[in-house]
Amino acid sequence: MGSKILAGRYELIEKIGDGGMAVVYKAKDRLLNRFVAIKILKPEFIKDPKFIDSFRRESQAAAGLSHPNIVSVYDVGKEGNIYYIVMEVLEGDTLSDVIRREGHLDEKKAIDIAKKIALALSAAHKKNIIHRDVKPHNVLITEDGTVKIADFGIAKAVNSGTIVNNTSTVMGSVHYLSPEQARGGYVDARSDIYSLGIVLYEMLTGTVPFDGDNPVSVAMMHMNEDVRPPSLINPGISPALDKVVLKATAKHQPDRYKSADEFYDALVEAENTIDSERSGYGLREFYAIPHDTQEKGQDAGDFSDYNLQEDHDDEDYLPFQRKEKKTKKKKTKSRTAGSDRKKSRRIRIFAVVLALICAVPLSILLLNAFSGSGDTVKVPDVLGMTEEEAADELENAGLEYTLGTPVLSDEYDAGEVAAVKPDVGREVKKGYTVELILSRGGNTETVSVPNTVGISLDKAKSRLEDYGLRVGDVRYDDESEEPEGTVLSQDPEAGTDVENGSAVNLVVSSGEGSVKKVSVPNLIGRSQQSAEERLEDRGLRLGEVDTAYSDDVEEGLVISQQYDEGTELEEGSSVGVTISLGPEEETEPEPENVSIPMTVDYGSAQNEVFVLTVTVTDSSGVHYIVNNQQRQKSAGSEQVVLSGTGTDATVRVIMDNQIVAEYTANFETGELD
Repeated sequence: MGSKILAGRYELIEKIGDGGMAVVYKAKDRLLNRFVAIKILKPEFIKDPKFIDSFRRESQAAAGLSHPNIVSVYDVGKEGNIYYIVMEVLEGDTLSDVIRREGHLDEKKAIDIAKKIALALSAAHKKNIIHRDVKPHNVLITEDGTVKIADFGIAKAVNSGTIVNNTSTVMGSVHYLSPEQARGGYVDARSDIYSLGIVLYEMLTGTVPFDGDNPVSVAMMHMNEDVRPPSLINPGISPALDKVVLKATAKHQPDRYKSADEFYDALVEAENTIDSERSGYGLREFYAIPHDTQEKGQDAGDFSDYNLQEDHDDEDYLPFQRKEKKTKKKKTKSRTAGSDRKKSRRIRIFAVVLALICAVPLSILLLNAFSGSGDTVKVPDVLGMTEEEAADELENAGLEYTLGTPVLSDEYDAGEVAAVKPDVGREVKKGYTVELILSRGGNTETVSVPNTVGISLDKAKSRLEDYGLRVGDVRYDDESEEPEGTVLSQDPEAGTDVENGSAVNLVVSSGEGSVKKVSVPNLIGRSQQSAEERLEDRGLRLGEVDTAYSDDVEEGLVISQQYDEGTELEEGSSVGVTISLGPEEETEPEPENVSIPMTVDYGSAQNEVFVLTVTVTDSSGVHYIVNNQQRQKSAGSEQVVLSGTGTDATVRVIMDNQIVAEYTANFETGELD
């Protein structure tokens, strides 16, 4: 292998990888005196001119990327039938190897890796390069911990046709495929965000969210099934990180993060939230959850299935007990009716503190005691307030808030705060996001309809179910300029009291009114640059560029276009063109090569059990007829069929790494000397 040199400068040393589309070699760049990695396309892919053209364009674009988290591409070239990419060589493991070895990663480590991938994708997206195949196999982690993503060049060349025709490729990629890729829809930067969300899910849980018997079934799951929160598999995952994963893997592109930068910011925010949670005790430590719930994999931080009024025999449920019925008072109770509640809370807090003293190491208690100064504040008492009142209190304390899943409560009216995470009085950092859990009211026959206008249909369904209601008739409005799936109106209106289980009818935007249509211009006879400029003037963009020979159209000009002139397309759509290569030169047909049978005699083997390799080296490179296969000397011999090109190919028979025979093959005459 050391004798093979590409482009007069790259000396192939050894094979270091073998994937679905290419073989990777470690090589020496003789010109610059450095080691590199060379990825050579497999023969089955070089037969498709369209694939090769796309591969070369995308590889050249990838060579223009320079980022510490992207594998550098040094060169792209072709020698004979060999198409190759020259990249930096790295020592380390793929992320898939790390996950396989560790099972699942620590939250902080997973976030750190995901942030670096997001930064790499951001750099590529800003140059209009979409990866399309983000997966752990394409993420490299060096020995010093550097994270780099590879294969920007090959990603776009592999289209849906490749997925169907090469199942070995799809099995490695379909688990990370975005819904729009699975259905052959419009792919943009948010498709990479979805795939990175799946990678983050796998880092946190050790498994992918969708798996099946075949690639098609997995692709259908991506299109039709929601990703379950990773905390259902790994209960130790923070709710903040759950939310990041679920937003990144939303089915519809508009529901995901708008950019890799926004995804990165969300990861940073989740990381800060986790740090704050670890600096004190969150609600999970205060509230005991039944053991059978944890065995079922339910998130210990999810209280949606528990009634705050419900009694339990087990004293571990103490914070949920409300054994004495309280007399309700309107509005003023958040200020005046609180004496009994505050007394009850003091008893509960005393019980919890007592339990903590018994159960938590003294060092942690001391740490919390000394961390309450400086930039920390106590969560204010907002129980019994409306959302607006609680928001004002939290803002005054320098805190943010988010809404959790509403719960049934006989103590608080519907819409009032029934619980907070962390609990009232807990010390947290300024800027911390407190979760407010609103009351759905008592377990009565009626419920107040929540507001669903302005959110997506999926979120509206979830919100109604939280209130014990359901979606009724859904009517789509084709004239609305709101994004597809946005709820425009509801019946009954928000605040209306209805019976539990009632249906709420919704009017939803079809998205048709928000899509601007533009007319495709005539591109025939224009240069590629001129065609691209004319498309941009219309709000369109240049899509796939094919080439073809033409006796009528001058080389470099457009022969045909994907859509006829005047066709109405959505603004931002791509239009493919075919560029003329000029008249095709007539060439004499190459002689047809023949296969040559050859008998391999085992008599030259030194051991009874030995490793046999038979190679053919012709003008196109090295072919393995038999590659590192064990044989028994007592079997005598075997017949192999040689194949290759040219008249002076070298055939070598190697036993236990020793050349025992060498021949010259003429594949035009079928002779073997």
